[in-house]
Amino acid sequence: MLKGNFSATAIGSYPHDNVADACNLILKTLPEIPCWPQLPERDINEEMLVQYTEGLPFLKIDPEKKSVYIDMPEDNSDELEKFYNNYLSEDAGLFSISDSHALGFSNMIKLLKEKKPEGLRAIKGQIVGPITLAGSLKNTEQIAMLHNPVLFDVIVKLLSMKACWQLDQFSEFELSRIIFLDEPYLSSYGSAFASLKKEQIVESLNEIFLAIHNRDSLSGIHCCGNTDWTMLMETGVDIINFDAFGYMETMLIYKKEVQAFLERGGILAWGIVPTTDSIRDVTLDDLMEKMISAVDILVEKGIDQKLIVENSLITPSCGTGTMPLEEAEKAMTLTHELTVKLKDKYNIR
Repeated sequence: MLKGNFSATAIGSYPHDNVADACNLILKTLPEIPCWPQLPERDINEEMLVQYTEGLPFLKIDPEKKSVYIDMPEDNSDELEKFYNNYLSEDAGLFSISDSHALGFSNMIKLLKEKKPEGLRAIKGQIVGPITLAGSLKNTEQIAMLHNPVLFDVIVKLLSMKACWQLDQFSEFELSRIIFLDEPYLSSYGSAFASLKKEQIVESLNEIFLAIHNRDSLSGIHCCGNTDWTMLMETGVDIINFDAFGYMETMLIYKKEVQAFLERGGILAWGIVPTTDSIRDVTLDDLMEKMISAVDILVEKGIDQKLIVENSLITPSCGTGTMPLEEAEKAMTLTHELTVKLKDKYNIR
């Protein structure tokens, strides 16, 4: 089992339009657990709601209007049958992510092969979460696919295979492999705007987590707002990534649940480096103080410090894809500097 030990990784999106620049920044600032860069500025195909949709039946993309929607005809059996036959074949290669949708993926794989960085502990990939994709994708009547049981099931299975395909590509490195589900839509859970049932969320997430676990890999989930963290701790997820800069207290109040999650081997990925305007003024000392305080609070609540340290990762609070380039690079540099300083503080070698 991978120990967190305050190693750093990231959510995935970067503001670069040059793939080499993004990959090099990642290897420089995330030498232990690099991810591959999503580059939404490069092409609409790299935007979160499009990037993992190759092979999704009935999908329509209008590049001029920058719109993505589902147009499902009445006679839809042939396309659905083809999809399910591909899925049941268990051939993840049928669900590959092409360079047109993720140029950073193949470039990062190539760079890792060439440079073989010392200290590499794991490789992280990512997909959009099923709740976010199905909640955002609508049909021509503006009804979200969350409310279409057939298409929702297709989305869950498609994303499972997109995760598996990435893990298969990572397998040649013989390192721990991680896939995060990016689920910003879950910050709407419990509000009047999202009629999400807990059972639907847990079941769909667990289906993808199980697919990841069946490839001997670690599953993670990222939600950049506030949500029901205890609900996520009840799933089979291995890593929960939260905005610790903006929502620290919403996690720290759940002493019993956090302790149980850590004791079962769960990892908290502290999104402590802001990806908002706060990045302009925040310092390394500010972030260090905030993290030490969080650890101390959990220790005071009776959770073993060693358990916290071994089961903690450090990340930016969200993706950096919408940030100005200079601020994104500052966020990544601070992420790296913070992990170095924390390892020194807690004697991690």
